[in-house]
Amino acid sequence: MAQFGTTTRRSAMMIPAAAFAAVSGLGAGAAYAQDATPVSGMVQPGIVSVSGQGIVNVPPDTATVTVGIDVIRPELAEAQAEASKQATDIINAVKAQGIDAKDIQTSNYSVNIMRNYNEGADPTQITGFEIMNQVNVTIREIGGAGKLMSAVVDAGANSIYGVSFYVDDSKPFEAEARKAAVEDARSKAGQLADASGMKLGRVVSITEDVGGYYPTPVYGKNVAMAAPEAAMDVPVETGTSIIQVNVQMTFELE
Repeated sequence: MAQFGTTTRRSAMMIPAAAFAAVSGLGAGAAYAQDATPVSGMVQPGIVSVSGQGIVNVPPDTATVTVGIDVIRPELAEAQAEASKQATDIINAVKAQGIDAKDIQTSNYSVNIMRNYNEGADPTQITGFEIMNQVNVTIREIGGAGKLMSAVVDAGANSIYGVSFYVDDSKPFEAEARKAAVEDARSKAGQLADASGMKLGRVVSITEDVGGYYPTPVYGKNVAMAAPEAAMDVPVETGTSIIQVNVQMTFELE
């Protein structure tokens, strides 16, 4: 018996990607992964960096001065005796002006051999001895600085130098200068933001630098006592102390 063969005809089918993913065990997201459009990163906000400066002028309330003697005598013992007496007299005169012992400190004591260096002379020949003795004095009642220096001269001091004035406790004034510096920086940043058509955002960073003191003269201020007996006191200009704080600030721009 003749057998007639049968022919099976297969038709091509389009399988949706989602269905293919389900069949193949892949998620739909994976199926479309190659067709996805890359997304760019988040846009970073603009920033502006500025510096700010705060300055406070402060009348000084404390002074320091170095006073002492310079004695030259032919014999060492003689030089030492005179130097010791004069130094003691000077220290007593300082204390008599109300200066506490803790504010009197020896800063230099030296003995130098004097030799004959004249032409034709023997350079090993000792001609005398020089003794220098200085003390640093802190004056907390600044109005008495002129009177104190007159008193030590009367006591035998022939060396006065290193007079300086400063603010003993600068912390409150540093806080004032710091606030002014931040306000200055914020004002500058705001102007730049406005000029660029943007708004000033939050503070990103801030750093500080304490500038310190900058003495400047104040004419007409004399620390000499006003009483008649103080008319010959040494005139001293106290000047003023400038406390300066600098800051660097960075802001976001919106």
